[in-house]
Amino acid sequence: MLVLCVIAGSIAPFFQYCHGTLSDYIMETYSISYSQLSIINTAYSFACGVGLFIVGAMVEKRGCKFFTMLGIGIMVVGHAMFFFAPSYAVLIISRLVSGFGNACIYNAAYTLAVHWFNGTNKMGVATGAMTAADGIGTFCALYIFSLLLERLGISSGNISVIVFVVVVLVILILILKDPGIMDIDEASSAADESNKYDKAMNKNTIAHCIAVTGVLGGLGIANYWGPSMLVELGMSSSNAGLASTLFTAVGIVSSLLFGAISDKMGKRRPTMLIGGVGMVAGYILMIFGNQGGIVSIVVIGMICTGFCAYVVYPIGFALLSDTTQSSKIGPANGIIQGVSFLVGMFVFQQIVGVVKDFTDSYWIGLAFCAVLTLITNVILVRIFIREKDEVAKELAK
Repeated sequence: MLVLCVIAGSIAPFFQYCHGTLSDYIMETYSISYSQLSIINTAYSFACGVGLFIVGAMVEKRGCKFFTMLGIGIMVVGHAMFFFAPSYAVLIISRLVSGFGNACIYNAAYTLAVHWFNGTNKMGVATGAMTAADGIGTFCALYIFSLLLERLGISSGNISVIVFVVVVLVILILILKDPGIMDIDEASSAADESNKYDKAMNKNTIAHCIAVTGVLGGLGIANYWGPSMLVELGMSSSNAGLASTLFTAVGIVSSLLFGAISDKMGKRRPTMLIGGVGMVAGYILMIFGNQGGIVSIVVIGMICTGFCAYVVYPIGFALLSDTTQSSKIGPANGIIQGVSFLVGMFVFQQIVGVVKDFTDSYWIGLAFCAVLTLITNVILVRIFIREKDEVAKELAK
């Protein structure tokens, strides 16, 4: 079932980022500015963020499979609207549609995987695999998709993608399963979860909400602005798309590796803090590379930020699962993902886009993001995180 959850989970980032390598084409075709392109990107994040709160409140009642399948269907519709849009207004509407579809997949597929591994000592592996799904989908969006469009053209390439995903959707409908919708509450009551938070909003929800805000901010910059940044430094569009995918390609490795390592350690805080520091270091490298016109340093900075971001992401969700009762994981995920999408994707993207328009430079926006990441993923995470033994002691008082 984990493999099926990964397949479903990879569809959301694919449709989220597949237009990243076409930023220049979109700006030229619709005669829009960098700020207007930021609005398209952040409209998606806004719809996804709001949708995550809605889905998070309902996912445990209706079932994770239902929302996962619904999300894939909605994203197919949004994707078709976007790439065949007759105007800038339709571009924005299509991204709002896709954003809500992403919310369904993002919350439900992740929660479904967590439920299948609830009560095991492999939670880090499960959350790592689902984070790897994000990397797989993003790689396909920024590189494989660009190759497909080069071979088939925009219209034929998009039609083939839509047909393929519809086929995958039908297969998932037939074989993907919930681990017993009615049994989740019974299982949580039968198991001893008295040493876990019984509310969706708790200290670790806040901690991971802050951490994911920084992670998604970095991810969005690499995927939305990375190709344009590298093209301006002299890289070809296809190579820029490939280089940008390295952010998530290395993340596939780090999420699986450190998810397993944190399971062995029994501690989540140290690796999350190391990941936060590494993300800041990656931003600094991107700034130096951009200022010096050295493409290789920018790419190395993306790789560093990506590797460390994907260390933070799954371990934080594993920590949440360690310390929150299973019936509250879905709503907690909705809070975390909703806030992080609204703040991380919106604020970070707007900073880079607006600063680029005013200064014709990326480095100032990147510097802002580096400072924000230092605050969100190092300072505040250190303050709020509680390990499972600390939570048990806190609740025992």
